[in-house]
Amino acid sequence: MNTAIGTTDLLDDEPVFPENETGLRRRLDYLGWAPCPIRTELRQRLHRHFLAAARRSETEPVWFMPAGCHSSNVYDDVWRTADAAELPGLISETGFGDFNRPEFVRRWLDTGVFARIPDDVRPEFREAGLVDPRGLHRVYGANPEVVLVDLKRLGERPLPRSWADLIHPRFRRDVIISGESGDIHESLLFGLYRDHGEAGLAALGANVRDFMHPAEMAKTAGSQSPRGAALYVLPGFFARSGPHRAATQIVWPDEGAYLTPLYLLRKRDAGPATAVVLDYLLGGEWAAHLAKVGLVPARVGSPPPPGRLRWVGWDFVRENDIEALRPALNGAFVRGYEG
Repeated sequence: MNTAIGTTDLLDDEPVFPENETGLRRRLDYLGWAPCPIRTELRQRLHRHFLAAARRSETEPVWFMPAGCHSSNVYDDVWRTADAAELPGLISETGFGDFNRPEFVRRWLDTGVFARIPDDVRPEFREAGLVDPRGLHRVYGANPEVVLVDLKRLGERPLPRSWADLIHPRFRRDVIISGESGDIHESLLFGLYRDHGEAGLAALGANVRDFMHPAEMAKTAGSQSPRGAALYVLPGFFARSGPHRAATQIVWPDEGAYLTPLYLLRKRDAGPATAVVLDYLLGGEWAAHLAKVGLVPARVGSPPPPGRLRWVGWDFVRENDIEALRPALNGAFVRGYEG
């Protein structure tokens, strides 16, 4: 067994990584990021999967996945490297991320360093533009955003059915979203921009009453809290966990839920250990867990999502400098929010 990953006890669900002690990088077979709500679960499941693979005499990956979502780690800027050997054999990422910055794309994705991963995914993912035409980004799931409605606060107003309803003047100062003024979540920021332009973002700003963490939104919706609002935009994972279910309703927008894609990038010369990772991330067990907790797995045969998926597409990601575009789009939102 490869002891370099620092695991010591088969009964210990949490992997131990030497980077956290030494502050030094290793040559990794796998570097993983995942959405905060499922990251701990994924770390533990991968840890058990890799140990089981080692017992079967399969190659055990050298890997790293940070525990926290906002704390820094030694691989945060690995995308900047000019040495292909420093890049992990397999990367799992969520959202646009650093691995889609123009300099990374030009240096590594456009030069054949990364290779296609077979993309046998469900039709809903193809319809939403989640299949990369170049085959380099292999999407294995999606983290959808939904609208959680406080029925009492909604009053006589019609139940929203679309993202266009969310920005209608009848909901002025009656919407709560995540993030903060000048930095709203990318799925809503770019999705609304594609569909309704900067005017749509300004209209959203005019309707936003406050910002909350999605877990706080789930607790507040349907309660008597004075901070509450009629509508909340949050991931389905959190919307399903709210304690006031009789007083709320989840709306999956008709045109499709905006989303954050979960995807993989694999180097052309990746070693055999990456296959052990792919077996799990593309397998039935992890797909079933994603579906169970409110995410949408890409695996064929998984339970159908409540509605359509909606995303800007990989061509949009490649044709735009996402990080350079963010300030202008957030600025449009702020104009409405402060107006």
